Amino acid sequence: MRRQPVVAMPPGGQPQSLFQELFISISDLQQNVLPDVDIASNPWLFQHLTRPLDSRMLSLLVRNDDSSIAAAISINLNISTVLSPAFLSFDSSLKAIARGTVVVELQKIDIFGDMGAYFFARDFLRERSYRVCLDGLSHMTLQFIDRERLGLDLIKMVWTPDMADDLTGKRQIELKQLIERIGRARIILCRCDSDEAIRFGHRVGINMFQGRHVDKALADRRI
Repeated sequence: MRRQPVVAMPPGGQPQSLFQELFISISDLQQNVLPDVDIASNPWLFQHLTRPLDSRMLSLLVRNDDSSIAAAISINLNISTVLSPAFLSFDSSLKAIARGTVVVELQKIDIFGDMGAYFFARDFLRERSYRVCLDGLSHMTLQFIDRERLGLDLIKMVWTPDMADDLTGKRQIELKQLIERIGRARIILCRCDSDEAIRFGHRVGINMFQGRHVDKALADRRI
């Protein structure tokens, strides 16, 4: 199990950790179990393989005495896991006030694969005071998401270097307008592995980041 913070990094300000994402490292698992197979190459098979990992993660969290999980965390789950006895066991282990500090991250392929199951799971999570995050969007797919209609609290957009490859600046302006519509305080730019990612995020109005470069900035307390 690995941890990685989601960090608020306003322009000119000090980085501040908002919550820790807890996840099982698929790359480490692949090296140990199937080093010659790309587990993530088939997205549907990948979703299937992650379901038992979800249950394992929840079981670890229920039994874990580490005080750090009492703070704000996020966990990436399948929708079927949210509707399973394993999640109910995890939910019953939390104090009511703690549920408000937990973000449940769902993948777009899972949400749009069965919208009925998503809305049922979303209503259950929100009724129990969890926050819901849509993970894995690109700057190209962000435009197709109606955050309020889907009832999402947060959205994760994946950083790629080609996002800054915009000589005219038109695409950047359009993305900034889109982010304003969705809500600047609702979007996290993830997989940020360079200072360029942070600078780009600031230019389009994003102040929440996640990734290796962010980890280093938080450790150094500088950017």
